Amino acid sequence: MLKKVYVLFFSIIVLLSDLVWGQTTQLEPNTLSDQPSPRTSIDQWIQQTMDTLTVEEKISQLLFLPVYATSDQRYGQDIENLARTYPLGGIIFFQGKLQPLKQQIRQLQQASVIPLLIGLNAERGLGTTLDSTWSYPQLQTLGAIQELSYLEQAGAAVARQCRDVGVHLNFNPLISVGHNGRGYTARSSFHDQPVRSIQQGLSYMKGMKEYGLIPCFQRIRTEGSAQKSANTLRGTLLAHLGNIDLVEVPPASTLRPDQATSIILEQAFQLEGLVFSEPLAEQGNAANIGVNALRAGNDVLFAPADVKQTIEEIKRAITQGTLKEEALNRKVAKVLQLKYQAGLDATTTVDSTDLLPWQHSPRLLKQQLLEQSVTLVRNERNILPFETLDTAQFASLTISDRPAETQYFQDYLDRYTYFTHYTVPKTSDRFDYEKTYERLRRYDQVVVAIHESQLASGRVVPKKTLAFLKFLHEETNVTLVFFGAPGRMGRFSRFSTLLCAYETDSVAQKIVPQMLFGALATRGKLPIKITDGLREGTGISTQPLQRLRYSFPEEVLIHPDSLSIIDSLAHWAIREEMTPGCQVLVARRGSVVYQKAYGYQTYDSLTPITNQTIYDIASVTKVAATVQAVMLLHSQGAFSLDDRFSYYLPELEKTNKAKITIRDALLHRAGLRSFVPFWLFTTDDDGLKPDLYRYKPEQNFMQPITVGLYGASTLKDSVWNWTIQSELRRYRGRLPSWKPTFNYRYSDLGFYMLHRLIEKISDQPLDEFLAQNIYDPLGLPTLRYRPLCQFSQEDIAPTEEDTHFRNTLIQGTVHDEGAALSGGVAGHAGLFSDANDLAILMQMNLQEGYYGGQQYFPYGTVKMFSQRPYNDSRRGLGWDKPEHFRDGGPTAPEASLDSFGHLGFTGTSVWVDPKYDLVYIFLSNRVHPSARNTKLLTEGIRTKIQSVIYQAMPDYRGR
Repeated sequence: MLKKVYVLFFSIIVLLSDLVWGQTTQLEPNTLSDQPSPRTSIDQWIQQTMDTLTVEEKISQLLFLPVYATSDQRYGQDIENLARTYPLGGIIFFQGKLQPLKQQIRQLQQASVIPLLIGLNAERGLGTTLDSTWSYPQLQTLGAIQELSYLEQAGAAVARQCRDVGVHLNFNPLISVGHNGRGYTARSSFHDQPVRSIQQGLSYMKGMKEYGLIPCFQRIRTEGSAQKSANTLRGTLLAHLGNIDLVEVPPASTLRPDQATSIILEQAFQLEGLVFSEPLAEQGNAANIGVNALRAGNDVLFAPADVKQTIEEIKRAITQGTLKEEALNRKVAKVLQLKYQAGLDATTTVDSTDLLPWQHSPRLLKQQLLEQSVTLVRNERNILPFETLDTAQFASLTISDRPAETQYFQDYLDRYTYFTHYTVPKTSDRFDYEKTYERLRRYDQVVVAIHESQLASGRVVPKKTLAFLKFLHEETNVTLVFFGAPGRMGRFSRFSTLLCAYETDSVAQKIVPQMLFGALATRGKLPIKITDGLREGTGISTQPLQRLRYSFPEEVLIHPDSLSIIDSLAHWAIREEMTPGCQVLVARRGSVVYQKAYGYQTYDSLTPITNQTIYDIASVTKVAATVQAVMLLHSQGAFSLDDRFSYYLPELEKTNKAKITIRDALLHRAGLRSFVPFWLFTTDDDGLKPDLYRYKPEQNFMQPITVGLYGASTLKDSVWNWTIQSELRRYRGRLPSWKPTFNYRYSDLGFYMLHRLIEKISDQPLDEFLAQNIYDPLGLPTLRYRPLCQFSQEDIAPTEEDTHFRNTLIQGTVHDEGAALSGGVAGHAGLFSDANDLAILMQMNLQEGYYGGQQYFPYGTVKMFSQRPYNDSRRGLGWDKPEHFRDGGPTAPEASLDSFGHLGFTGTSVWVDPKYDLVYIFLSNRVHPSARNTKLLTEGIRTKIQSVIYQAMPDYRGR
């Protein structure tokens, strides 16, 4: 077992300088603190240190000990005593946990007279060696990335992580040349091709070097070269690399692989420097084993079985003349050069806190690395990215030993369109393949996700499963996504749509759906040969369709820590019973960077709010439904904004509404009453009029008012007649002719009229028109009127406990009474949605009508409707706007004057800010259990959260 632990460290090459051995690497500012100024030169420091050392202490500098990061105090004390007794050269840490490691490094450095070089295997970051610690993608995953700058960034991130805890040497295998990768489960080779593998390894190490970490890597392996010394004690040469700039070689097509490798090795590597021995404890207890290892050419003795005995043997050999003291001094000088290189020439204090600006985000970098690596291997049917959503039915099939760990993939698929999900356990022989096949073959698109998980050998999937997939592939469109090492993907190479994601963690599962739907482009290329038809370098690049992505705040220049204030505000609102729960979503620059659900559907805390909870969005319907339809029809030339309603609706002629224009209604300047309580017209002293309602659906009583209550089929026409008969407000008086007849007053009635107009012109019910032309093509399953037609009541947050009209808890049917009388479909209210679907709709508006490869409105349409035409009102055409000249209003005071959106009575808000490329969604059911609860409004929770977003943006430049 110990040999397996050591095998990674047997032979390593260490990068020491940029130009020559004696020069130092420039550390990141603040990486080390309390450095002397001016700094003593390297030669002077080495000589001064050497002059203070006895022969025994010089020998100690050549000893590096293996240590486990453990909280066992007795073990730690033993190592500490060794470091205090002998000025060791360094410590190499093995498995353990982060906090014990940091504590042990601190104690060991305090105990040692000369600072120790600290190393560990951080091939992919500290998580490679330490439990519960961050790690970056596998090297083979990085090998799929085409832009070498990303590998530099990865190396720099590993360096920052290591230096933050006091590690100087990264003992990890980086470059293995001539390995074909197939079946190589450790995946510690970048690429099949020697030229590319070395270039990528150099880029990775260059990033480490620039941030003060000395990278190490295994002996370079070339085709046909055993590279073995006759002396088994001889470790591999620890070379210093010359300049890390990528070497230039003739085109690979003009060279044999061995020629290309030789040229790179000759130009890139100067084979001189330290040599680490293999672990001496593994060589037995032979006498003079340390002396023999030094004679064999090693500079550093790694893991001696007995420190004291090894020192005495070497000292005796020097005394007897069998080992020259000059040779000892040269080796010690090399170790001290390395310490100087690491900044250990003075007492250093490494702060364990994050020394980086918040923009240097490990989670963001890991996401970006995986984004660049994911490889579209085959796309023969030109299926990807999925563009058309409304005419296709989608299903997913997950094949995994651990289905619970694959939920991220299904969750992110659901964010783009409606999916039906299926799961096949890898190990189940009793799975009903025939029944699943019959179901899946009926779908237009089936996304199959195979998660390699922890399987290191054997079949990736059973024969039954593979046969089932092949039959399904012949019957319908199958997109196969492989989460795992590409070398294990050979059995799926004939699938016409094949994508390799390399890793199976949650970040990869989040990224792949975004690529399938064109939110992200695919750019990776296979780093290894899978089959003769799928060689290294295979990879299809796609173009993004400008769908919403999902990322982190730091990617779009929003400070993530500042957004934590949103948590505080949301929890405060729930604690003070302003609302039982809510959803908050923030998108910037086309990326959703904050999406959280808080609280419960009700104050009894039984059903938690999730990101999938559906809300009644009340008057947000005006802009999410009616204004969308008006913009679409207007852009098609169906009407002019200055047309009168009466031109299209003859029943308005010879009424007080005969001269009202479409523009007037959108601007809330038509002179209409704010609202009319139409529901009162359907009641008498005894309650609901029996000739208008039934408690079960009957003939002529099929219009749902709420669950368990149905209205007469004539009610919708009655509401329209009552709208026509409603009185207008008083004229604003004698005014210049260029001013409108009526001033601004917010009114629902204008949107009753717009609803009627849309249905008349389109010759379709409003809900069907919107679903067909906007919602379904955008892939918005929850953005719907009458959600109980598709979703269960438990998926929908309840609104008011209605005690004045319907006498029941309203859940799944519209809260607004007027919309309820209209059958749940109205121009002013009635729409339901979750935050994600609303964000997609608003992002389409932010992108001037373009989304997912389709132009819904001509460029300029949204801008025209969202402008403010009059100074005495903040309103645009249907859209609400910020207040210009007074405090308050529907937005945060920081919102730009270009922004537009709307609020909803139930406690909802959507807001779009083109100046800052921002979408903000807030959904709640503050009217539960009573609409008389106005705390959410009076405390301004919606606008306070919006303010937090602007205050978290370092590039905020004012309104």
